[in-house]
Amino acid sequence: MAISGHEQAAHDVSGIINQRIAEKVSFLRQVDEAVKDHHDKKIYQLLDNQRYAKEIEHREQQPNNQSVMSLVDDITNYLSNFLSIKLIDYLGKKYPFFYYEEYETGHYRIYFGNWWDRREFGELDVLNVRFLFNNDEYDKLKKTFELSRDNKRYNSDKIDKISAENDRLQDLIDHQREREEQRTKLQEQLKDVSSRSGIWESTKNKESRQSLVDALQKLEDEEEESRTATQTIKDNEQVVLSLSKENTILSYEQKGILDTFGSFEDFELANRNLYANYIKSLSDDQEKQVTDDEQ
Repeated sequence: MAISGHEQAAHDVSGIINQRIAEKVSFLRQVDEAVKDHHDKKIYQLLDNQRYAKEIEHREQQPNNQSVMSLVDDITNYLSNFLSIKLIDYLGKKYPFFYYEEYETGHYRIYFGNWWDRREFGELDVLNVRFLFNNDEYDKLKKTFELSRDNKRYNSDKIDKISAENDRLQDLIDHQREREEQRTKLQEQLKDVSSRSGIWESTKNKESRQSLVDALQKLEDEEEESRTATQTIKDNEQVVLSLSKENTILSYEQKGILDTFGSFEDFELANRNLYANYIKSLSDDQEKQVTDDEQ
């Protein structure tokens, strides 16, 4: 009996539905088995097959099947928590200066160092095996390495500028008596010049009088500034202390990177290759485990 066009279309759609369901079931089954076996490498492959094929198998791959991969969207936090165990253990060896805090399930803050006043440096993206560094903090560290080539520290220029300002303010405080004496002399001179002024005052006399007025105003401005100079110096000293502390923290961070990687450039290279290097380490661990089981 011949199949009508409508029946044929329904049959074709049914086949598509069955195929799509089979793909979803297969994907979820593979994720389930990989979790049960704690086969982290397989989980990463399932989560991003395109990237895995490119960086691990060195071959081009069709785009990821998002309709299938989206099936685990609502459990990514838990997958991140699950996968973090081996990843953070690996990072503890490769990046011994980083420490991690899980502030909610599957989400981790990165801290640089275990010393006092350590900095929050960004977040760890477990599912994508990458660091999401705080741009401002990262740029400070990068600049620290650049400045060190000239034997300078990150806040050196700021500290020098503030120190010079404090020296100027202290000089104002120390020379208050001299300003008083200078003011008295200028006032006498101004009185003398003013006594010679009149309707036909000479240009030279006008210029002399204006010069004296300007000099007196400058002394008054300095005196006004000197009244708050002591507090300003104290405030500046606190700023310098804070900048010096930041210099110290940055020097600790710089040393941590140099001791581990040798240079900032090699640190950046390791970050770029983190995914491939980590997945490769999981492959090595898996092969070792298989070998041990066979013995």
